[in-house]
Amino acid sequence: MAAVGLLASGLWAWLTPAFVFLVIPIVDALLGCDESSSSKTSRFANSGVGAKLYTSILLIQVVVQIALLLLLGHVWNQVDAPWPIRIGWMLSVALSVGGVGITVAHELIHRQDFMQRMFGKSMLMGVLYMHFSIEHVRGHHARVATDHDPASAPLGMSVYRFLATTIPAQWFSAWELESKRLEKHQLGTWSIQNEMLWFIVIELLWLLGLLWAFGLSFLPIYLVVAVVSCGLLEIVNYIEHYGLRREINETNGRHEAVGPEHSWNSNHRLSRALLFELSRHSDHHMHAIKPYQRLENETSSPQLPNGYPGMVLLTLLPPIWFRVMDRRISKSQ
Repeated sequence: MAAVGLLASGLWAWLTPAFVFLVIPIVDALLGCDESSSSKTSRFANSGVGAKLYTSILLIQVVVQIALLLLLGHVWNQVDAPWPIRIGWMLSVALSVGGVGITVAHELIHRQDFMQRMFGKSMLMGVLYMHFSIEHVRGHHARVATDHDPASAPLGMSVYRFLATTIPAQWFSAWELESKRLEKHQLGTWSIQNEMLWFIVIELLWLLGLLWAFGLSFLPIYLVVAVVSCGLLEIVNYIEHYGLRREINETNGRHEAVGPEHSWNSNHRLSRALLFELSRHSDHHMHAIKPYQRLENETSSPQLPNGYPGMVLLTLLPPIWFRVMDRRISKSQ
């Protein structure tokens, strides 16, 4: 849809935003939820052939998302269009790259296969967010639903305050985690094996490539798309764990184990399919390396009233968000 918007121009430029924020929430509300578990209902999902097919869908997305960013640069320079159309282009690409693209990257950076993790990082390169592969896997999954996790929003925090704090905090957290990893191997922070340093170099080379291909005037446009894409990722992070906290064991002072009650879930049919089962988030946090097609419904997890796209819209109106979500938290406790 984003590609159609770029190539057809005109009002088609707004096809993707209309689909994401109008069609998906309405269809999710009308169709309701599917609470069946893929791993229990589909032998194919567990077979070797099935696993390869489901992975190939992810790898195709790597090419599609990078190509979409390059197509935006080409169309931006070659097609004369008014700013309302250009804003539609930018938002369409950001929704695709930030919604589908980063979701796929998230799935791949959890894989045990080295090359699949590299493909995931390459997708994060496209939005200048490669440090997410460190902070999310080694930081967020260990500290989720605690005050120590910058990606877990506490009760009463608005999405705007969350975005202002989580983005820089996650970047610094990634540096800290990588420094600790290097220290264990008796290596300094400025070692050539520091992934954060490589990420900076790779992202700078990517920016230089865009500068060479599309000129200086396109660079601010691309940066806006990257910021909106990453902002969408962090809004989803906000939704996934808002107000949920792991209790502290008074005996040993440690947080309880991660359970189904520490992530918001959504079984709404359309958004689930389009986002690679990301909204079955509790099972993902309890079994981080489980492939997306095998994630199961956790009946004891707190449930969102709509799919992720609908909930993203709700976060933008904090008073309504608090009214809807805080009541659900109090009922689940």
